[in-house]
Amino acid sequence: MRKKVKQHNLWQDRKKGFFLKSQTALLIFFFALILVLPTQAMCAEATDEQLEIMNEIEGTDITIGEYLQKAWPQFYDELSDEQKTKVNRWKKGWPKEPVSIEENKLNWHSQNITSYTTTLNLNLKWKDETANLSLMVYSPEGDVLGPFFDGIDRKINGQTYFFIRKEGGLPMGEWWYAVKGEELNGTQNYYF
Repeated sequence: MRKKVKQHNLWQDRKKGFFLKSQTALLIFFFALILVLPTQAMCAEATDEQLEIMNEIEGTDITIGEYLQKAWPQFYDELSDEQKTKVNRWKKGWPKEPVSIEENKLNWHSQNITSYTTTLNLNLKWKDETANLSLMVYSPEGDVLGPFFDGIDRKINGQTYFFIRKEGGLPMGEWWYAVKGEELNGTQNYYF
């Protein structure tokens, strides 16, 4: 009686191995891409007119929608009707008291995002334009953005102002911000 021997095709095994290695490499590539590009920082270049408007309305009792319509109409126009309805209800928060910092010291601030948004508006402002402050941003997912300095908007004016945007929505949860006194003449007050 003759025993059946299963034929082994070395070429088929090599093709399977190559296919599995290719799939693994593609998965690693896509996961790396997701880790590297989860959030985008966008520099918003404010015109002198926009900066003047922002300084005029700072501290007033307005909604975020009103603020965007006056200072950043191009971003307001990009919002869906549902988003416009929401931002037109939310009050714009303003810093109440200046915060002080010394050279080479860090101050931590946080913000809890609890609802859908595609844009964070970050504005670090100080009076002494010769002082140098930096801002680091830490997302709830562990992304680290920055450091950002005065001049991100191509103007040296004692202000670091920019947007963080992500189509499909920013991660919800606690966002952390580290303000560092890089080069100061004594103590510097700032608003964030």
